[in-house]
Amino acid sequence: MKTPVLMAVLALAGTVVQAEPLSLGYSGFYKHMETVAKARVEQATLGFYLSRQDGQGLCHIESGTVQVAGAIRGEVEPLPHGQFLLPFDKQLDLDKAVVILEVEQPQRCDISIRIQAELPAGDTSLAELRQVRDEMHLLLQKMAGWPGKYFVPELKGLHLAPAEPGQSLNGEARLDLSDQQLAAERDMTVPAVRISPWL
Repeated sequence: MKTPVLMAVLALAGTVVQAEPLSLGYSGFYKHMETVAKARVEQATLGFYLSRQDGQGLCHIESGTVQVAGAIRGEVEPLPHGQFLLPFDKQLDLDKAVVILEVEQPQRCDISIRIQAELPAGDTSLAELRQVRDEMHLLLQKMAGWPGKYFVPELKGLHLAPAEPGQSLNGEARLDLSDQQLAAERDMTVPAVRISPWL
């Protein structure tokens, strides 16, 4: 009686998807991080993600390193919400470093770069959020380059989402603030939030 159970357990174990290495050039990431540094923004930044090609969310990153000729020169930090952080190092760019990510089914993943900002929990003013909006628009222009920056669409406002799972904003999963709403002069209390541009 135990044999069929054992065989079933072994069959299930064989279906576990193992993480595989995904190799990406560091220079492309460095170029975007350098764009943020040169823009001299205070709160807006770029987030790196791996998105699923089927549109069903993000790929799960187990771990990652930055390597030069097979030698580890830096660590990749995967965050719980799917973003991954890289060291910002000009020498890694000059040395043609490679980013190695351990990912389940890497062939089904694409790089996704998002303009975003984060605010800690507490009181914030709409004036501060207007500054975030302006910085995000500046980054959009910087990333578009010339003459693309002249064709960047105007932002309609900002999307705010809780940075921690299970939290809400006024009972909603996301709070949308239009430019008209942001123009007011008032404060609001929010949990830790992740902000994205409303295009």
